[in-house]
Amino acid sequence: MNSVETDVPALDERARSGLAKVADVILPGAGKLPSARSVGVHEVWLDRVLAADPRLIDPLKAVGAAAATSDSCTLEDIETWADLDIEAVVFALTSAYYISPAVLEALGYPGQVRRPISQATPEEVCSEELLAPVRERGPIYVPTP
Repeated sequence: MNSVETDVPALDERARSGLAKVADVILPGAGKLPSARSVGVHEVWLDRVLAADPRLIDPLKAVGAAAATSDSCTLEDIETWADLDIEAVVFALTSAYYISPAVLEALGYPGQVRRPISQATPEEVCSEELLAPVRERGPIYVPTP
């Protein structure tokens, strides 16, 4: 059972193994970025994406099953298997990839964390571009009754 509690039907192992192949074609890893399979895109991270949008499960099941039974897995194969659902399949797999902590760490993204104002960059402390419309509107004080 996956670690995400959902009402979404789980992907079977055959579909997951096929999706691991597909994910590695779409996101093979480069430089510091790991491959999709190595961060478990086809496992818990994909389950989280499916929990957020269960409409993606049918296209993923179809593509995963096709990839699992094929000796070949190229971009052209994936486009054929997914047909009109190619955007949904790529969206689901890339979404799962970019929520993986290993990928976020490789990108140097610290996530949403609290930082003291003393650590803020000058742009974060004050941006004249952001303040300009506020200053232009002038005083807006309205006395309360």
